[in-house]
Amino acid sequence: MEWKNVKVPSGSKLFKAHNFTFMNKGHSWRLAVDEFSDGTFSGHGEHATDRNTFVESVSGRALTDCLNALIERIQNRNP
Repeated sequence: MEWKNVKVPSGSKLFKAHNFTFMNKGHSWRLAVDEFSDGTFSGHGEHATDRNTFVESVSGRALTDCLNALIERIQNRNP
Protein backbone atom coordinates (compact mmCIF):
# COMPACT_ATOMS: atom_id res chain seq x y z
CA MET A 1 0.00 0.00 0.00
CA GLU A 2 1.23 3.49 -0.82
CA TRP A 3 0.13 5.50 2.21
CA LYS A 4 0.56 8.82 0.41
CA ASN A 5 -2.34 7.94 -1.90
CA VAL A 6 -4.87 7.44 0.90
CA LYS A 7 -7.72 9.96 0.69
CA VAL A 8 -8.33 11.87 3.91
CA PRO A 9 -11.24 14.19 4.71
CA SER A 10 -10.86 17.90 4.14
CA GLY A 11 -9.14 19.65 7.02
CA SER A 12 -7.26 16.57 8.18
CA LYS A 13 -3.70 15.34 7.64
CA LEU A 14 -2.14 11.93 7.39
CA PHE A 15 1.55 11.56 8.12
CA LYS A 16 4.04 8.82 8.87
CA ALA A 17 5.92 9.11 12.17
CA HIS A 18 9.54 7.95 12.39
CA ASN A 19 10.74 7.47 15.99
CA PHE A 20 14.35 7.32 17.16
CA THR A 21 16.36 7.25 20.38
CA PHE A 22 19.60 9.26 20.32
CA MET A 23 22.18 8.81 23.07
CA ASN A 24 24.81 11.50 23.55
CA LYS A 25 27.22 11.98 26.46
CA GLY A 26 25.13 9.96 28.87
CA HIS A 27 21.82 11.55 27.90
CA SER A 28 19.02 9.89 25.95
CA TRP A 29 16.74 11.81 23.63
CA ARG A 30 13.50 10.76 21.95
CA LEU A 31 13.34 12.08 18.41
CA ALA A 32 10.31 12.00 16.13
CA VAL A 33 10.22 13.00 12.48
CA ASP A 34 6.84 13.32 10.77
CA GLU A 35 6.72 12.61 7.04
CA PHE A 36 3.85 14.35 5.26
CA SER A 37 2.29 13.20 2.01
CA ASP A 38 3.44 16.37 0.23
CA GLY A 39 7.08 15.34 0.71
CA THR A 40 7.92 17.62 3.63
CA PHE A 41 9.33 16.51 6.98
CA SER A 42 9.08 18.01 10.45
CA GLY A 43 11.10 16.87 13.46
CA HIS A 44 11.07 17.43 17.18
CA GLY A 45 12.54 15.82 20.27
CA GLU A 46 12.61 15.68 24.03
CA HIS A 47 14.97 14.48 26.71
CA ALA A 48 14.08 10.91 27.65
CA THR A 49 14.00 11.50 31.42
CA ASP A 50 13.13 15.21 31.60
CA ARG A 51 10.00 15.94 29.62
CA ASN A 52 10.47 19.66 30.24
CA THR A 53 13.60 19.65 28.08
CA PHE A 54 12.70 19.89 24.40
CA VAL A 55 14.61 20.21 21.15
CA GLU A 56 13.32 23.03 18.98
CA SER A 57 11.34 21.83 15.96
CA VAL A 58 13.04 21.53 12.59
CA SER A 59 11.82 20.98 9.05
CA GLY A 60 13.44 19.65 5.92
CA ARG A 61 13.05 17.98 2.58
CA ALA A 62 14.26 14.58 3.81
CA LEU A 63 14.24 12.44 6.92
CA THR A 64 18.03 12.69 7.20
CA ASP A 65 17.88 16.51 7.02
CA CYS A 66 15.64 16.61 10.07
CA LEU A 67 17.62 14.02 12.02
CA ASN A 68 20.90 15.81 11.33
CA ALA A 69 19.40 19.14 12.41
CA LEU A 70 17.98 17.66 15.63
CA ILE A 71 21.27 15.95 16.50
CA GLU A 72 23.18 19.16 15.83
CA ARG A 73 20.88 21.08 18.18
CA ILE A 74 21.36 18.46 20.88
CA GLN A 75 25.14 18.50 20.49
CA ASN A 76 25.14 22.29 20.79
CA ARG A 77 23.26 21.99 24.11
CA ASN A 78 25.68 19.49 25.68
CA PRO A 79 29.22 20.71 25.10
